[in-house]
Amino acid sequence: MDSPNLITLGKVLRPHGVHGAVKVAYYGRDPDTALKAPRLWLIPRLEGKEPIAIRDYKGKIIPGGFILKLGGYSTRDAAAELTGSALAVARTDLPEPDEDEYYQADLLNLEAVTTGGKILGRVKSLLEQGEFLVLVINDSEGHETLVPFSEDSVPEVDLIAGRLVVSELPGLLDQ
Repeated sequence: MDSPNLITLGKVLRPHGVHGAVKVAYYGRDPDTALKAPRLWLIPRLEGKEPIAIRDYKGKIIPGGFILKLGGYSTRDAAAELTGSALAVARTDLPEPDEDEYYQADLLNLEAVTTGGKILGRVKSLLEQGEFLVLVINDSEGHETLVPFSEDSVPEVDLIAGRLVVSELPGLLDQ
């Protein structure tokens, strides 16, 4: 089965209980977004394995994520094999983000430039720091710049152009 354009929303942490449920860390702000999707996708932690579509599931929101009971997984051992797998949803199954809101996956690989036009590099990863998101920007030489993702520090995101603008605020880029 071909997998659609998938947006990773979480990660399977470990089995929960003895009947095949798993605890999932959720990367977004609203875990209900994933639980309303018509199907979820598990992306195995082992390279070369194809994503698995899951249509039969039930979830319960807990702090930091949710407990997920997947159809076809009825034992703790079966659920344990999912540990480390990414949990994803097809982009077409997600609501469009509001204006000035973005899915984290859309920020990856954007070119980062300063308000003065200096190229900082590309967004290579994202860090969740409590309620805050931090962009990890790497330049061509491998130097890393951390930028909080806020309106003050990142006043412009242009997904069509594939870039974002970082403010030259005092102390922000002094690393």
